[in-house]
Amino acid sequence: MVTEKYLAACATEGGGLRDVMAEAEFPAVFTEAWEKYLLPRPLFSEEGRTRRAAADLAGLFTLMASLPDRLFDGDRRKFCAAIGADERRTALMTALGGEPHLYGRADLYDDGTRFRLLEFNIGSELGGVDVSEVNRVLLAHPEFAEFAGEHGLSHVDTPAAIARQFVRATQKEAPVVATLEAIGGLMAYEPLHRSFQETMKRCGIELLLGEVDQVEVKGDRLFLHGRPIDLVLRYYSVNQLARDPRNDVHAETVMRAHEDGKVVLWTPLSSTMLSYKSCLPLISDPDLCGDLTPDENALIERILPWTRTLTPGLVEQVRAEREELILKPFAGLAGRGIHAGWDQTDREWAETISDCLDRDHIVQRRVVPVREPVMDPASGAVQDWLVVWGLFVFPEEYGGASCRAVPSGGTSVVNLGSKGAKVASAFHY
Repeated sequence: MVTEKYLAACATEGGGLRDVMAEAEFPAVFTEAWEKYLLPRPLFSEEGRTRRAAADLAGLFTLMASLPDRLFDGDRRKFCAAIGADERRTALMTALGGEPHLYGRADLYDDGTRFRLLEFNIGSELGGVDVSEVNRVLLAHPEFAEFAGEHGLSHVDTPAAIARQFVRATQKEAPVVATLEAIGGLMAYEPLHRSFQETMKRCGIELLLGEVDQVEVKGDRLFLHGRPIDLVLRYYSVNQLARDPRNDVHAETVMRAHEDGKVVLWTPLSSTMLSYKSCLPLISDPDLCGDLTPDENALIERILPWTRTLTPGLVEQVRAEREELILKPFAGLAGRGIHAGWDQTDREWAETISDCLDRDHIVQRRVVPVREPVMDPASGAVQDWLVVWGLFVFPEEYGGASCRAVPSGGTSVVNLGSKGAKVASAFHY
């Protein structure tokens, strides 16, 4: 395996690969945003298997986007009620909706034979979009470049893939793009936005940063900081708008401008509907969606572990299979509200199930991922890590990967808020 050969090269006395991350010359803005999170090595996956997973995810998106028509006669408000959206969020996702757009990051575990879906984050407010910058910089490092050439490593440049999407959407070779956060939302994520801004400049895209209330309408164009913009990269979320109604009128201005052809909105708020974890039981429960084709059923079997809505009728099974099941809220970020049965006693699990029955949860079969060995450059010790593979999926193309990792044996939830969490780029072989 490539990973084993990489670790062997790191273990060689005086081997340059052990310190390659420390020696890599990252742009200053990337260093500010990401240096403290970088895993000491990149990750490696077999290219064909990874691309097949990305193709399945694109198919899964199409299937999920068809749910309102298949199950609710095209009524999106009924669909929103079924996935657990409250009235405020339902209004935002439908009134300011537009058609859902395939632009997302799916979080998956690699079980050693295939990738299995944990959740699908669909919409433009994605994290990790410039982590593949690590790959470009590593390939400029002589020792790593030699290793990559010897083992036929390749990678997908995620910002370049995003740039291609913006060019197609605007039909302009060098569109001006405005990244818009909600009112008061830019400061918390500004280093990450600055890093992505610098990376997109390399890809020929000028990226302006602002908040949604700073947009102005002048004639037949939208302006930000006095500049006419071609595309709005929406980073204001449905949850932010739901919490702060001051954003509503400005979000509506952007949406109306999109509908009138004054700007491209990337992506509409309707995409958020498909990010609800409660969409997954709707496509996998035969009682809810029994008209799937054989190909659709095969796709679900390949990519999605057994997933159901937690109901009283499932309680006995969920209690009995504690060590194999995990409970997740219909909506939520950063792993909040997730309960892994294997981390609880029988009594704790019974109490958890009782609590979750009242608060809209799904239950999903556990996926046991392969562990990724990582060498500590300082000590040379090798430790196993638990990795979530974030595959970016865009219209007509796989957009690369951004991975999150935590030391094995700790938390069952992998996010940047977890103790010791890191991020890693991915090469394919």
